[in-house]
Amino acid sequence: MQSGINQHAALPGELLGVVVPKVREPQVVTSPSAAAGQAAGVARQEKLDQRLTAVLRGLVSGFACDAADFYTLNAASNELALRSHYHAEEGEPGAARRKLADARADIAAMSGSAIVLEDDVQVAGWPVPVWCGAAICLPVASDETIHGTLWLYSSQPRSFADAEIELAEVVAGRLAVELELNAWRAAGNGGNDPAPAPQPATDEAPSSRPAASPTTTARIARPASNPLVDEWELAGWTTDGLAPQAFYDWQTLPDGRTLVVTGSIDCADPMAEGWLQAARIALRAHAGDATDAGELLTSANHTLWLASPGGEGLAVSVAMLDVDGTHASVAMAGAAGFARWRASSCDWSSTSCPPLGWSERAVYSQSRVELMVRERLVLTSAVTPISEKREASRLSSRLRHNSPDELRAMPGKRALRLFAEAAHSVGKRPAGLALVRRR
Repeated sequence: MQSGINQHAALPGELLGVVVPKVREPQVVTSPSAAAGQAAGVARQEKLDQRLTAVLRGLVSGFACDAADFYTLNAASNELALRSHYHAEEGEPGAARRKLADARADIAAMSGSAIVLEDDVQVAGWPVPVWCGAAICLPVASDETIHGTLWLYSSQPRSFADAEIELAEVVAGRLAVELELNAWRAAGNGGNDPAPAPQPATDEAPSSRPAASPTTTARIARPASNPLVDEWELAGWTTDGLAPQAFYDWQTLPDGRTLVVTGSIDCADPMAEGWLQAARIALRAHAGDATDAGELLTSANHTLWLASPGGEGLAVSVAMLDVDGTHASVAMAGAAGFARWRASSCDWSSTSCPPLGWSERAVYSQSRVELMVRERLVLTSAVTPISEKREASRLSSRLRHNSPDELRAMPGKRALRLFAEAAHSVGKRPAGLALVRRR
């Protein structure tokens, strides 16, 4: 993250080569139908104002900060106007209008450089809208349009972790989506939201590609590397299609434990992929301080609920693998589960806990498992519970299709494809899978 910029590279909005939102002139009401249309427009704007304020309120509460401002760029690209504001204690917002030429931090943010100011000295060096002890300035933008900037303020100096900045970027993406959906509906599309383009299925090997911007339709980033623990074999798989969308992830924690997770969201909201990315970031951010998988889901749930008032609801299955290479803590949220898969059997477990981000008061419990040598632990998301013994028996039978020796030698990705096919045969369609195998 940067606390300074190259001023020669920071140009006003029309010189950035982007499309800026147009401001419509007020219309004179000349007929009952026009009056009805204007009333609908006013109601739509009021609803948008409420949603923007709710997003800022969740951001301020989730980061334990004091206030947030959302500024939008005008049609001439020479001024920033205060679009929405939230203060935890009813404090004063920033200036209602600010000249873009004087807003160096905003220009830097809209050029792609997040501005992070963590103490009084750094704040004093920048034209910050509100005097404070620490602040973040982030761009609010989509692929084609720079809408403005998001400011988050803390009255006291404080540091911001990289994971926190990433989550704030997801919230900034949410603001951009809210504006564009409102414009889409105002254009007469009957409230139907635009849908992102279909994405192909993938079970590719981990790569070093950077995480995609949450405001694009790129796939959620895969794990950056294999874990540092030799006792575990890991693999992941996601299905294709628009909904549900899914991801899988893993990382080695500072204390030597390994986090493995798969999650999915079943909705056609253009921000769905952004919330998957937010869940991935929140789980990574809280994992180091969590004693077990249940505590991790509880902490991540609270963060996601604050960032998305009203709940977006994700199905998530998490395993935290102990350093000893034998034991694991497992927890689930929503339509998720896990299977213990051996050459001769497959035992299934699911949960009745609410989806992640659905309820502020949700508390998630963990299950402790001890994996035998060559036993596979399969985490699933977007799978309804296998409640009948007949279904469990059919699933286990399909997974014994191969001989025990073939199954033991089967690599992780091939094993997950076999598991997905077997689940499909009993009416279960997993969106995301993650496999852990004790070597």
